[in-house]
Amino acid sequence: MTAVQEMLDAAKKGAGIPSDNVLSQKLGITRAVISAWRNGLYPVPDERIAQICELAKLDGAVWIAKLHAERATSPVERKVWRSVLDRLSAAAAVLVLVVCATPGVARAKSVDIQSLSEARGGSMYIMF
Repeated sequence: MTAVQEMLDAAKKGAGIPSDNVLSQKLGITRAVISAWRNGLYPVPDERIAQICELAKLDGAVWIAKLHAERATSPVERKVWRSVLDRLSAAAAVLVLVVCATPGVARAKSVDIQSLSEARGGSMYIMF
C-alpha cells in the first residue's frame, strides 16, 4: 500500500467517511481525482494533503513528509524527507513522554491573579 492510499484510508476512518466518493464531495473535487491519486497518476498537492489532514485530524506535517519521501526522485531528496519525518516522529514521541510524565500539570489550579493583587495592596506585574 502506498503512503497516498494509507493517508486517504486513515482520513476516511478518522473523519468517519464511508467511501472515496463521500471524501471527494467533502474536499470539493471529483471521485476521479481521488482515484488518480490512489493509482499514482499524479501527486496529491500539499494544499490537498493539508485539507485532508485537517478534515480527519491527522498530522499534516507527517503526511506531507511521508508522501514527499515516497515520491522523491533522487536518493538525496528521499534522505532529506526521511530525515524530516524522523525528526517529526521524535518530537511527537518526546511530547507524549512529557505529557505522560507530568499528569499533575494538567490538574493544576490557576491562581486568581486579581485576588492576589488586591491582597498585596497594589498592582501585580508578571514578566516572562
